[in-house]
Amino acid sequence: MTPLEKDLGKALRAKDVAEYLGCNEKTVRDHYQELGGMRLGRHYRFFERRIIDAIQKRTEMDCPSAEEWATIEQSMPDQEGSQGLGSRIEAKAGKRVEREDRHDLLN
Repeated sequence: MTPLEKDLGKALRAKDVAEYLGCNEKTVRDHYQELGGMRLGRHYRFFERRIIDAIQKRTEMDCPSAEEWATIEQSMPDQEGSQGLGSRIEAKAGKRVEREDRHDLLN
């Protein structure tokens, strides 16, 4: 095992990473920098440890901690008294029926 393999793990191709992540090889090539990869001419190379670090870093960014979530919830406006999502749509639909039934034919 070389010192590089000890530090970064096994070298992988874009095809190997795509199989591991269960996605298309083109997607891996498009996002190679986000996955900790490098481009050498027309070849893409990845290392196991860098991929794992990139995924962990991305997961930490996407998932707020319990403290961050509590702050987010407190900053959200209270929705009490609101008619809720879609209430305006229902009101418009009622008005349409009233307009369409001008001659009281639907009753």
